[in-house]
Amino acid sequence: MDKQDKDILKLSKLLKHWADHNNSHKESFIKWRDVAKNKGLDSIVDNLNKAIEMMEKCNEYLLEANKKLE
Repeated sequence: MDKQDKDILKLSKLLKHWADHNNSHKESFIKWRDVAKNKGLDSIVDNLNKAIEMMEKCNEYLLEANKKLE
């Protein structure tokens, strides 16, 4: 395997890793969004919902990029 192939393999692994890592953050956002909701912190809930949506969009881009490598 030449260096270019190794770089592509590494990039593929990183894209998957980043998406998985983002999912763990998203789970934490959801947990704390629910805490904020129970405390009546509506503006915080709105911000966390936006962050969750952005994390999901970020993962879409990462996984789409990974598919293009295949």
